[in-house]
Amino acid sequence: MSYIQTLEKILDSKDPAAGGSAAASMAGAMACGLIGMTARLSTMKCYGLEDRQYLELADELDEISFKLLRGVQEDNKAYGEICSAMKLPKETEDEKIARTAAIEKAGVRALEIMRDNGLLCKKVHRISMMLKDNSDSNAAADLAVGSALADAGAKGCAGGIKADLSLVSDPEIARQFREDMEKILEEEKYYI
Repeated sequence: MSYIQTLEKILDSKDPAAGGSAAASMAGAMACGLIGMTARLSTMKCYGLEDRQYLELADELDEISFKLLRGVQEDNKAYGEICSAMKLPKETEDEKIARTAAIEKAGVRALEIMRDNGLLCKKVHRISMMLKDNSDSNAAADLAVGSALADAGAKGCAGGIKADLSLVSDPEIARQFREDMEKILEEEKYYI
């Protein structure tokens, strides 16, 4: 399913197939466009960074946007795998064991995707903070919206991790994902 189809599902209140973590990743991808645009508009002027730095940041944001849009698709696929695993039979003990293992495997994959997308959104937010006082003030609103979207994307992915941790029974794996979630939510000092 394309990210456009996923967006249509996110916008449809009757369709539970795409949820918050897909929307969070989509927000991060949109943030990349706005923040990258701000960086590109800041070249050929004296706002604190060299033109090369603005262009490198914009190019990096374009790459992250592509990764996040792919992450939207992967998130949607992972959700489908969880749903399929939950529909597996559970009449016999062997079926219960197989079903539990399938749910956990799908859950771990979903958590990996949310973690990766959350870390990318956090990186986008960090770049927005670097540009906050070092970019074209005519694009300040675009930068502010991009920054807010990136922050919402990171927090949304972290929230998805928290919600889906119950799918993992292995305490060590669950602990690692909790640490990843905390890393995504951790406040940072932003420096150039």
